[in-house]
Amino acid sequence: MTEADHEIRYAEYMNMINMTYSEAVAYLLNKYGPVKDNYFNEKSYQRFLNGEIKSISKGKYARTSEGLYTHHVDENRAENLSDLRFIRHYQYPFSMHRKDRLVYADLIEHLILHAIIAKETDGRFGEKGYSVFLAPNVDQWFISKKMPEPEWMKAGCKLIPETTFKRGYNE
Repeated sequence: MTEADHEIRYAEYMNMINMTYSEAVAYLLNKYGPVKDNYFNEKSYQRFLNGEIKSISKGKYARTSEGLYTHHVDENRAENLSDLRFIRHYQYPFSMHRKDRLVYADLIEHLILHAIIAKETDGRFGEKGYSVFLAPNVDQWFISKKMPEPEWMKAGCKLIPETTFKRGYNE
């Protein structure tokens, strides 16, 4: 990525910070397009809720090879929507996992979404996703300048100048 590309991306992030949650979701849908598939397989999801199986089959929605996360739009009204323990406990409806309730985002955009959620819900939602899952990755990549370990996360680092990372990393 060139320096100009980084300046454009930075400007986009700064613009997104000032959006409402619904505006940010619409912006990302326009930027990346609709999600390709449901987060979970519907029949598998219902069988899991009924206690028939221990795990849920996922859909073919991922774009991790492009450095994109898949964000549940309804995270502004429910927490940990992809966590099986939360799904079983709260009996979240399958509708929250439909492809029209998902949006793609890069790491920083995902962080911004959770910050907006936390702000708009007075901290009831979004804060844990921000502080427990996303912010540590931002800290690792940008502050500590370390590449993430999971292979799927490395694609997101392609959005960051190679000179950011500590020497000795071999991709």
